[in-house]
Amino acid sequence: MTTPVLTTRRRPVLVAWAALMALTALSWSLAGSGHGGFGIKASSVLIVVLTFAKVLVVGYVFMELHRAVRRLRTVFTCWCAAVCAMIVALYLLM
Repeated sequence: MTTPVLTTRRRPVLVAWAALMALTALSWSLAGSGHGGFGIKASSVLIVVLTFAKVLVVGYVFMELHRAVRRLRTVFTCWCAAVCAMIVALYLLM
């Protein structure tokens, strides 16, 4: 029997999966009763930012934007940043 070798194609997917799990665990810890030592508003803002970090990981790895032209990657990244900033700003203003 041979041991399966991680190909270069599968390794980024595993790293992305591990990053998504770590970001999810961090979000859960912030959403818990203790709010990670932060206030409720700060925890909520951090959770939104972590969510958009997960959106970026999914976009770049699973939707394979890392292979796309630079302009498309830039538009996607700017869209994520703009929507995240708008949601945070609206939350803080309400």
